Amino acid sequence: MFAMDGTRNAFRNHNPKRTRTETEELKPLALTGGIACGKTTAGHFLLEAGFSHVYDTDAICHDLYEHPTPDLLAGMRKNWGDDVVTPDSRINRAALSKRLFAESDRAAAFASLNALVHPAVEQRLHELMEQDAVRETELVMVEVPLLFEIGWETKYLYTIAVWMPREMQIERLMERNGLTREDAESRLDVQMSADAKLARADFGLINNGGLNHLRTQCFDLVEHLKSIRS
Repeated sequence: MFAMDGTRNAFRNHNPKRTRTETEELKPLALTGGIACGKTTAGHFLLEAGFSHVYDTDAICHDLYEHPTPDLLAGMRKNWGDDVVTPDSRINRAALSKRLFAESDRAAAFASLNALVHPAVEQRLHELMEQDAVRETELVMVEVPLLFEIGWETKYLYTIAVWMPREMQIERLMERNGLTREDAESRLDVQMSADAKLARADFGLINNGGLNHLRTQCFDLVEHLKSIRS
């Protein structure tokens, strides 16, 4: 099990027999965690520690909204009309959001959106890895904030969750986003908890101390990953 006291073995693998079914040829790892837990900072430290590439699916998704594929554009128009596409062929996020929240069955609407966007994100991710000439021997990280929520954990060789105590998350959200405590708590309440993500991940990074505490764990994790891959 994971150590929850911030010790240096907090990243220990507790689920080594998970069955992987996809993207085995490049053996990427997935990084996830709750909002404001420090995923981006951990990604920078992992890159510094020895990962050759770190890809951000949120950034890829944002780019797809600005430069959508023909299939994505066609699907948006078919499902929600021409008004969700701008005259210069970008996806109008505000108009799309308005249409989604106006649907009587919001869950079905968002499921339809994910069915369009997720394959496009995967395609763009593979294109980026091909452009970067990623080799099988390299440590490659893909940051997927909603990894478990969308069922992508089987697509990666190992999963890593960045964990932070709920109270620290609330304080960081309030400071970072200028939210009231009530608003910060509301955002956390509608998401999978950091505890649940940590419990499902293969490795955990315990972000309950300073930057050096997190950085040390990232470097230790990379050394561990190198040892089990050699």
